[in-house]
Order: sequence, then C-alpha cells, then structure tokens
Amino acid sequence: METISKQAPEAQTYDGGVTPEQVEAWKQQHRKAFRIDIKDGDDVHIGYFKRPDFATIKAVTKLSKTDEVEAGRVMFMNCWLGGSDDLKTDAVLFMAVQIQLGKVLNGCVGSLKNL
Repeated sequence: METISKQAPEAQTYDGGVTPEQVEAWKQQHRKAFRIDIKDGDDVHIGYFKRPDFATIKAVTKLSKTDEVEAGRVMFMNCWLGGSDDLKTDAVLFMAVQIQLGKVLNGCVGSLKNL
C-alpha cells in the first residue's frame, strides 16, 4: 500500500504588489501612511491606509449611529491606499482591519494644562 504525504501549503503574504517606493510616495503625499497586517491562518494580508480627512470623519461619525459596518466601510474605502484586495472583499478580514483603523482615529494623545 502506498502512503501519500500531504504537505501543508506554504504561508503566503498578499500585499497587492506594493513596492517600498510606493510606500515612500504615499508618506510624502499624505504625511502619514499606515500598514495594517492581518494574519489569516498562516497567510498575511497587508493593507496600506492614510489618515482620514474631516469629510471622512464626519461621514463615519454620522453613519456609526445607525450602521457601524457601513461606517467602517466608508472609513476603509476613503483611507485605502493599496494592498491585498481580499481585505476589501472577505468579511472576516475586513472586520479585522476595522479594529486597527479604529486605533488610527484614537492614536494621538493630547493633554490639557490649566494656565
């Protein structure tokens, strides 16, 4: 009897073919760019995002009162620079990105001083 050995498929990284030069161009154009890595099993999906502008924040704030998923989609699409297209189409990957995008909105720390 012959035994068939199955090897696990190699882990893949999906980044949409974004080059280091493209990342540098985004940083120059948008002042800040963010890379979000989402691990799915052994695979990694990478997305690149910019900070939201006021119009995006306004739309997200308004939508979040009635439809948090749609608010997240607006944030995603308006901040998306490039990367794995699966982050846009796979609901589980998309929701994992939402957690990280929330950190972008809350990533600055302020302080108040009484003068």
